[in-house]
Amino acid sequence: MAEVEGAPRPSFASLDGRAFDVVIIGGGISGASAAQHLAAAGYTVLLAERNDFASAATARSSRLLHNGLRYLAPPRSLWDFVRKPQAFLAGVAMARRSSKVGDDLVLASPHMVRTTQLLMPILETSAFRGWQVDLGAAFLKLIGRRKVPLNYRRVTGEAARKLPFMRWLNQDSVLESVAAIDDHLLDWPERIAIDCILDAERMGAVALNYTTAEDIERRGGRWSVGLRARDGAVARVEGTVLLNFAGVWVDAVEAALRGERRPARKIVGVKGVSILVELPEACHGVGIAGLNSHGEAIMCVPWGRRHYIGPTETVYEGDLDDVRPEDEDIASLIEETNRFLPGLGIDRSRILHAWAGVRPITYDPERAKGRRMPFSVLHDMSREGFPNMLTITWAAVMFHRATARRVVAAVGRMTAPTRAGTPLRFDRSARWPEAEPPHGRREIMPGLAEADIVRYVEKEHARDLVGIIYSRSGCGWTADITKAQVTEVARIAGGRLGWPEAEIQARISDFLDYERRYHLRDL
Repeated sequence: MAEVEGAPRPSFASLDGRAFDVVIIGGGISGASAAQHLAAAGYTVLLAERNDFASAATARSSRLLHNGLRYLAPPRSLWDFVRKPQAFLAGVAMARRSSKVGDDLVLASPHMVRTTQLLMPILETSAFRGWQVDLGAAFLKLIGRRKVPLNYRRVTGEAARKLPFMRWLNQDSVLESVAAIDDHLLDWPERIAIDCILDAERMGAVALNYTTAEDIERRGGRWSVGLRARDGAVARVEGTVLLNFAGVWVDAVEAALRGERRPARKIVGVKGVSILVELPEACHGVGIAGLNSHGEAIMCVPWGRRHYIGPTETVYEGDLDDVRPEDEDIASLIEETNRFLPGLGIDRSRILHAWAGVRPITYDPERAKGRRMPFSVLHDMSREGFPNMLTITWAAVMFHRATARRVVAAVGRMTAPTRAGTPLRFDRSARWPEAEPPHGRREIMPGLAEADIVRYVEKEHARDLVGIIYSRSGCGWTADITKAQVTEVARIAGGRLGWPEAEIQARISDFLDYERRYHLRDL
């Protein structure tokens, strides 16, 4: 099939009865990257996402490309690894894997990442001494064989106390030293997933947002999947292989499968809330990592000229379509932040922005918050009576390419591709030419021009203001947007989507409500 930039969405009537090599349920980072890699390998692919692409856990990622050092830290002391050597080996494997995928992303896609310095204070009361952290960093360099330098150093004495954040530490804690190491932040994760989907479309894949997969069953040795669009249009397609990459909805998808057996539970949803604050200029580009009162990570990470702090860690059993930062989440995060950095003096008035997401962590009956290692677990559903089906749990954004390569290999053991392969593309900078007048580079808000809005609607399947302002442009995460700017975006998008004036006003109102409800800010 010829390569087509921004292939138009096919009609449901044209899809009805079509057969694909692979049908993917879920358009987060796992489904998007799998679609891209499978299409490049020569498979015909259909991807269906019930909401907008990358609108759930992918959009609420920590954004950090963890360098791997944390996986070499035992829960309490080095004796933990002596007593449980399998835990040490698992940590080494994760550290090596993190190093490799981090190098791959930084070197192959520098437009996706930014370098930041992460500080780790070592106190007299800490479980580890400075020399132990030195040893871990040296070991990480040895096993990771990194091409991108870690720039690890440990600062002691007065120089350590002068580093950013240190004056805000609990004054009852005696600072032994500070470990500093380079880490990398991913560009906003939704954009990464959407770029994967656009590249998959270029290679002939069909990608549908706002489309629910339902009535799924095996028929004649193939998977039969019903599709229902938000406007009520329906179609039925077939796939040789079915990938359940629905994130926090994977158990719901499996529970709806028609068959004699009920699949085992796959995930536990863990809610994470983060807050955005503004710190002094000395902190720009520098973050700090520590532990909360439960021994879980708490991070203050630079994001532009601001910092986000989080996440919380609570098991979530509520409405998966209504995940938002609640009062108790914010209160808990403020309490933990002030316990870690009391001198920072965080209170509700300093919070500029907030968000919440639920991570689909691999279910483990012996761990209330799921099994944290390894990431991106592929479940072969043939073992549960559902052949040619894979489910993924606890998929991390940073591992998306490595995981997609594993998916291609697993699918290859089930069926052969029906087309010739096509090279992948990762650089989005040259994908779209500048729009011709009248859609020029007139800027609507920082990082979003009129031409961008037109492209997002016509070429990238944007159908609402959240999809434009957050997912495709990233402006919602980084810019101080105003109601006037939102109104102009709505008028430009509405002109391309055929919204009458009443609907434009309703869309503006919906977006303002979204900001208040899901990000705690009034525009």
